[in-house]
Amino acid sequence: MIKELSNYVSFILIPFLGFGVKRFLIKKNDYSSLKRTTLIIGLAAFFITEITRSFYRPFIYKNNIFDYYIADTIGNSFGTVTAIFMILTLSGKGNKKDYKLIWIIIIGLIIYESLNLTSHHSFDYKDVLATLIFGGFSFIIYKYLIKTHSNHKKISHENK
Repeated sequence: MIKELSNYVSFILIPFLGFGVKRFLIKKNDYSSLKRTTLIIGLAAFFITEITRSFYRPFIYKNNIFDYYIADTIGNSFGTVTAIFMILTLSGKGNKKDYKLIWIIIIGLIIYESLNLTSHHSFDYKDVLATLIFGGFSFIIYKYLIKTHSNHKKISHENK
């Protein structure tokens, strides 16, 4: 019973995490529409990561289903999106300098995965590949967000 409840702990944390980050940003007077969007993306990616880790992965493993390594790499794929967008929410400045931050996060996650070479865990190149692919997608999405949010600022300033 306790093991079953542990599957739900992260889901209970998601609204508290979102509320806490939102309050923190409001206190810092830094809760812009861009930060709201990155927070939503980060929390959604966290939710997807946890739902697939808690339910999808055990189902796939139990039934010996080949799912093109999705269950194996879910932590690195949507986990990368979570890390990038939550860090951008808390530390991003909403400009092109944030692109450097994204690449630092991606490289840091790859280094973290590479530390498995020095431990008893196995190194999985598929996890590194998932980190690179989803990190690249996150980069593209954030680049689009910067562009659209800067266009909104220009439009609102022109209307004044």
